[in-house]
Amino acid sequence: MMEDGDDGKGVADRVNVNIGILGHIDSGKTETVRKLSSIASTASFDRHPQSIERGITIDIGFSCFSYDLKVDDNANSTVWQKVQVTLVDCPGHASLMKTVLGACSIIDAI
Repeated sequence: MMEDGDDGKGVADRVNVNIGILGHIDSGKTETVRKLSSIASTASFDRHPQSIERGITIDIGFSCFSYDLKVDDNANSTVWQKVQVTLVDCPGHASLMKTVLGACSIIDAI
């Protein structure tokens, strides 16, 4: 998890969390990610030509959404902090496990 823009009081104005979406092939991972996301990378949602041709996710996809989180600081005042959640859509086919293992280095939670 990375924090940006520390204000000197230990409160960042944005926190990034990377969530891995893993599951069996055809379990709806990519469609779930599509519904949750507000920003998509060029590699998201099975845009790779081989993914389209084969009908399966063959590469890691990235997309994200953000929300505001209310955080109480030590001075009893309320601070709003932006949380950006990056969804890492992983392939579900057993033959693509090497790709999934490569994604694990950036995933904070599953």
